Amino acid sequence: MKIVVCVKEVPDMESKFKIVDNKIDESQIAFKMNDFDQYAVEAALQLKEKHGGEVIIVSSGPERSQKQVRQAFAMGADWGIQITDRGIDEGDNFVVASALCAAVKSIGDVDLVMTGVQAEDDQAGVTCPTIADILGMPHCTNVVKLEKTGDKELSINRELEGGLNEQLTIGLPCVLSIQSGINQPRYPTLPGIMKAKKKRLDVKKASDLGVSALGADGSKTIFIKRFFPVSEHKAEIIEGDPKAAAKKLVEKLKNEAKVL
Repeated sequence: MKIVVCVKEVPDMESKFKIVDNKIDESQIAFKMNDFDQYAVEAALQLKEKHGGEVIIVSSGPERSQKQVRQAFAMGADWGIQITDRGIDEGDNFVVASALCAAVKSIGDVDLVMTGVQAEDDQAGVTCPTIADILGMPHCTNVVKLEKTGDKELSINRELEGGLNEQLTIGLPCVLSIQSGINQPRYPTLPGIMKAKKKRLDVKKASDLGVSALGADGSKTIFIKRFFPVSEHKAEIIEGDPKAAAKKLVEKLKNEAKVL
């Protein structure tokens, strides 16, 4: 099997975020691989170990994000493509997905494209279906179980709202988004980390891949404003005797909140 896994660099959510001129100040932010993408990498590696083939990592982002690709190499991926182009970084999810698709096409015939179910930063969850639409492949999201049951067929379980679980089959080639909990991503070993330094990583620009839809002009959405949400409500603690406090609470619910 030839499996492509798309990975993304995201900010560590424990970092200190600051907005300057409508942009995130990255000076105090640490970056890492998107957690959901780690599950996708692990799922791909398990398929490779059972059925053979290769796992190829595709990523788009600044030069520093090569670190996340190398992490996937250390886990066991074979080689990868890193797209480094400011025009793509300044575009929306459609622009990024288009660039990822161009990289996938440059590889040749692939059996499976995998992504994490969503990114930790924007939580959009649109990369998988957008890639599938551009490539003209069937897709399935929120996959929590995955097994190859035929030469051109996968048996999958996908998570639905309300804790429901749907079981179905899907033909290859296809695009899947992988949900957390499907597996336990492996830790890179020291030998794996050493081998990762020597594995092939092709660095591409948008022009190398024939991508011309860049930045705001190529985007399907318009970015308006970035800001920290401000809570308009404050919690009020009612102290004192329990009976008196309960009476006061009922009065507030009736007269102020008007829910009684």
